[in-house]
Amino acid sequence: MMIVNYLLANGIENVVLDVDDTLYLERDYVRSGFLALGHAMDMKAFGELCWSYFEAGIRGNTFDLAREALNHDPRIWPTADLVTCYREHTPNISLCEDAAQFLHHCQQSMAVITDGPLASQRAKVAALGLGKHIRTVIYTAEHACPKPAKEAYIMTAGTIPPQRCAYIADNPAKDFLAPHAMGWKTIRIRRPLGLHTAIASGPDVDVEFESF
Repeated sequence: MMIVNYLLANGIENVVLDVDDTLYLERDYVRSGFLALGHAMDMKAFGELCWSYFEAGIRGNTFDLAREALNHDPRIWPTADLVTCYREHTPNISLCEDAAQFLHHCQQSMAVITDGPLASQRAKVAALGLGKHIRTVIYTAEHACPKPAKEAYIMTAGTIPPQRCAYIADNPAKDFLAPHAMGWKTIRIRRPLGLHTAIASGPDVDVEFESF
């Protein structure tokens, strides 16, 4: 595997991973959440319409657009309840096959740093079965240190020298600034269906691959 070989060639001992669009496709979580909403509301068309808007590139006001299109009364399901249901649903997601193979074959110590609402990220980690492979999971929402803050990276490294650490993630807008500044190797997974694929890598990305 390309990244396994890269880690070995660079003497990496500590591998830290992002979750969304690195180990699985975040769009699968979005679809899972919207369909869960439709089920909870007993209104399948609402979830399906939200997903169709997402596929069309619409972000931010999805629930309002779906309400308007379906003439749905917001007093029945207030927006705050929709958001809670979406964030707290049990996601129907799975590891990308290349990520599953990497987790199985990687011999280095592995940890995870993940941004996002705590309930959502905990549910994702559980659904993906990461506890079988990962020694430490840092939820930045739990520690009030969202990326690109350095604190989460420091927590995963311990006494391992920075030149022996690598961070693998997908989003060049926030993922790589801190670890690169700390002297870590930075590896971007740029999946064709990732939400941030169109963003070009910057100078804080050492190397990028389409998959593991």
